[in-house]
Amino acid sequence: MPEVYHKDPAGCQILSYDYNGFLVPSFPNVQENMDRLPDMPVRDDDVFLLGYFKAGCHWMWEISGMLLNGSAEYSSLSKDIAMMEYASQDQIDQLPSPRVLNNHLLLHHLPREIFTKKSKMIFMTRNPRDIAVSAYHHTFQLNSFYHYDGDWKGFFEMFLEGKLNYGNWFQYMLQWEKDIKDHPDLPILIVKYEDLKKDPVGNVAKVSKFLGLPKNDQLFKDIADKCSFSKMRVAKQEGDILRTSGESLYRKGVVGDWKNWFTVSQNERFQVECDKFDKQSTLFNTKY
Repeated sequence: MPEVYHKDPAGCQILSYDYNGFLVPSFPNVQENMDRLPDMPVRDDDVFLLGYFKAGCHWMWEISGMLLNGSAEYSSLSKDIAMMEYASQDQIDQLPSPRVLNNHLLLHHLPREIFTKKSKMIFMTRNPRDIAVSAYHHTFQLNSFYHYDGDWKGFFEMFLEGKLNYGNWFQYMLQWEKDIKDHPDLPILIVKYEDLKKDPVGNVAKVSKFLGLPKNDQLFKDIADKCSFSKMRVAKQEGDILRTSGESLYRKGVVGDWKNWFTVSQNERFQVECDKFDKQSTLFNTKY
């Protein structure tokens, strides 16, 4: 799989791998992992967690796992070994059922058996401005994967042009919208990050209902509390993988932090792309 180094205006590079025109992170054995996914066996109770990176998938992985296990306890496992483009087949095979398998891929990358087994899928969405800011910090901190030394100004240009892992957010979302509409028989629940922040208990209950689980109001409250950002940030430490000591992939978890980062000019340029997107999309939008 060829390495791709896209440069920002200052010459700082982001490392990606080109998988048949789709940019993926430089994970170990990522080509082998991607190649095997279409033929990967799917269990009847597998749940697939989808969405562009930094849309809240870590958060939903913990919530859905707690719901499936009927307990508001954090998983002792790392989400990485349930991440389909990162984990080996052996790691995924060893996960106990029911599995929540996370990925940031497109539908055609996923196991073919999801179409026959009608696997349940949860798709996370989030304000793309907040995604861009969160993606910057994620990419900068995980230097061993991305090798990016640039600043927000440079990263903004890369994000707008889609020259980073998982590609252009707007194109990614439009492709998923097409795939969802083309496969109305696939059970896909769309969850907005902002809705989950506004009403965590109600949205935990919505996910539980989608998964076909018993109604349990106390469990929903306990999970919402345990999965609050402040508690997860303390409980889910990343060790020494981040560039800056004391930083966390659970950075802020707030809605609207983009306002602290976007300049007026950046926001105006971003809005042009949002307007184009909103004219094409009926399922998603950028109005938050």
